[in-house]
Amino acid sequence: MKTKSYNDENIEVSQKKYLKNTRKLSPKREILGDVTQLNEYNLRNKSLGLSQQDAKIAIYKSKKPKLVSSIDVETDEELEDDTIRQHFDHVSSDNITVEQQSHMQIPKDIEVVREEDEEEDVEAANKENQLDVSIAKEVIDVDEEDEEAEEEEDEEERDLFRAMEPIWNRSIFNELQHVMKKFSRNTLDDDDEDTYDVTMVAEYAPEIFNYMHELEHKLAPDANYMNNQDELKWEMRSVLIDWVVQVHSRFNLLPETLYLTVNYIDRFLSKRKVSLSRFQLVGAVALFIAAKYEEINCPTVQEVAYMADNAYSIDDFLKAERFMIDVLEFDLGWPGPMSFLRRTSKADDYDYETRTLAKYFLEITVMDARFVASQPSWLAAGAHYLSRRLLNRGEWTEAHIFYSGYTELQLRPLAEVILNNCRDAPTHHKAIFEKYQERRYRRSATFVQEYFQAIDS
Repeated sequence: MKTKSYNDENIEVSQKKYLKNTRKLSPKREILGDVTQLNEYNLRNKSLGLSQQDAKIAIYKSKKPKLVSSIDVETDEELEDDTIRQHFDHVSSDNITVEQQSHMQIPKDIEVVREEDEEEDVEAANKENQLDVSIAKEVIDVDEEDEEAEEEEDEEERDLFRAMEPIWNRSIFNELQHVMKKFSRNTLDDDDEDTYDVTMVAEYAPEIFNYMHELEHKLAPDANYMNNQDELKWEMRSVLIDWVVQVHSRFNLLPETLYLTVNYIDRFLSKRKVSLSRFQLVGAVALFIAAKYEEINCPTVQEVAYMADNAYSIDDFLKAERFMIDVLEFDLGWPGPMSFLRRTSKADDYDYETRTLAKYFLEITVMDARFVASQPSWLAAGAHYLSRRLLNRGEWTEAHIFYSGYTELQLRPLAEVILNNCRDAPTHHKAIFEKYQERRYRRSATFVQEYFQAIDS
């Protein structure tokens, strides 16, 4: 009697049918795991010379529908090899008698039934294969969608923290060159009040501001320094700057002190890694040094330590002060944006309302990571430009271009970002928002919120 044996395809069909009823894993892991293990079994069976029927029995006995560690897998494989070898030795033709061989033959009627069952199994397996392929395709599609979503989120995050710089092209350069030639004078203007103010040293103004432009590039921090920090993120910087603004207001310090403090913090973090536990100490020490540089009466180290809730000792402050000055290489004279703002205000004849609102917009920039390495002259010009637009003070004239050094085309993108930051003012810059709601700042923050209500209604 001819014995009907299982072929490789039937073994694979039966294996998948068994796994379908017992699998507990996720679809993606099931598919990948089944195919890998089945291929291993097929290779092992061929190398040992097993018949397909015996290989099928060995697979059913050794299959376990559960997750195991790598150590367990190796142990199970060793046991499976021993079991298969023992079974191979037992069913070898040398050990089988004639009587046993006669009992192993399959009757004809049973053989026909087996053939019909095999055909049904093949059809069912084809359907299962189609289902497995569709599941695999769905898993791949979902993974691709997740990857695309993650890439979009990463791109949005990069845009959120991408450094902003002014636009420079040939047309802008030609426009600036034309304005500079038109307004430049070899002699002092007798109609200019600054000519008679000795403290303004008007005859040296061009050389002074040229030198300040050099310093704003030389002493600029690294725009991407947060990538080198292990424990810090840009959001943590915003929290620290918000606290610095509160302490700055409590001590009633000059605006220059605030901008100088932020510059010291960013430049220090550009050169040294700081742990989260010492992050507030960096901000407090930077404020302490900046106050010494700018103020007539600066707060004492005990007062600054008290504002930090005495989280650090006086000795910690003094050591950190020496270390920060050394890291900054004693270059403490960074030109802040206030000098450039006053210079630009000259084109408006020092209009008080315009400059006060511009101060609010300018102070908002310290909270935004995109402006970490931006030139303070550009930020001052952008704040002044936005203030004029909201107050309906007219267009950006050639006089403004001359005193600021920037055209309207360079300032418009900056003004849009600053204005968007004002929409969620209580969240984006809480301390600054509360500060500029006061009467002495002409309630500039309230004015901007009323502006949004007017355009949204």
